[in-house]
Amino acid sequence: MSRILSLFALLLSVTTLSAQDDLFDLLDESVPETQTVFATFKGTQLINAPTNETPGKGVLQYVIAHRFGSFTDDYLYNFFGLDNAQIRMQLDYGITDRLNIGIGRSSVLKVADSFVKYKALQQRTGANAFPFSLTLNSSINYRAARYTDGIDHERTDRISYYHTAIFARKWSPSISTLFSPGLVHWNMVPGRDDPNTTLHATLGGRIKLNKRIALTGEFSLMNNSTLSDGSTFTVPGGVGIDIETGGHVFQIHLSNTRAMSNPYWLSRNTFSALDGSLFLGFNISRVFTVR
Repeated sequence: MSRILSLFALLLSVTTLSAQDDLFDLLDESVPETQTVFATFKGTQLINAPTNETPGKGVLQYVIAHRFGSFTDDYLYNFFGLDNAQIRMQLDYGITDRLNIGIGRSSVLKVADSFVKYKALQQRTGANAFPFSLTLNSSINYRAARYTDGIDHERTDRISYYHTAIFARKWSPSISTLFSPGLVHWNMVPGRDDPNTTLHATLGGRIKLNKRIALTGEFSLMNNSTLSDGSTFTVPGGVGIDIETGGHVFQIHLSNTRAMSNPYWLSRNTFSALDGSLFLGFNISRVFTVR
């Protein structure tokens, strides 16, 4: 009898352990693994606006941007705007997967800039999910073009600053959006009643058509559009197409902005799409892994 009871107890313990293993397996399957969401956007720029993306640790990125002449400025005579083209070149480097620094130079007003970009938060799925990404971006910009007002300007008069927080979300493999509130600060403005700091908010998005091609768009709002000297500024916006080809991202777009340095296209845009002031342009980025 004792042998039978011992055998029964052994079978019961084995069955209990097996049931526990099945339960643990079930629990493991019900709690998905935490995963960071990558590639919310193809490039570090949407059209003019920066995205939440950075090149990655040890990656050197070169970006060249062109804006052709306006459709309203003897477009055909100027060879589809090519004769009046403007250019910006940028070189940036990923110190870590989340920290990016860079420099750039634009032919519009000969503006040179340096910037830093940091991924403060990253979108995640699974057990420790987080609904969006947050990237902080700041730049300092120096206008080298000569002033024509006859005043002997200080070097500090030429400096402006740009700061923004980029909230981005990848809703599905095909749809991504961003919301980017920020500010531009000018050391010099025309009159004492003009604000040195203006507030801005950019809305943007991307819709993937296939693995290599996506439609993009952006639109920005601002809180001040006039200055005491009579200058009037319009809200910038644009639409484009992203094409990924290996290590390159080619972006072709149509916008109402000519400048490419952040304070100037965002806060000092004088062109309006309503009167046909549209600019065909493109950005090309190439990355190199240096370590």
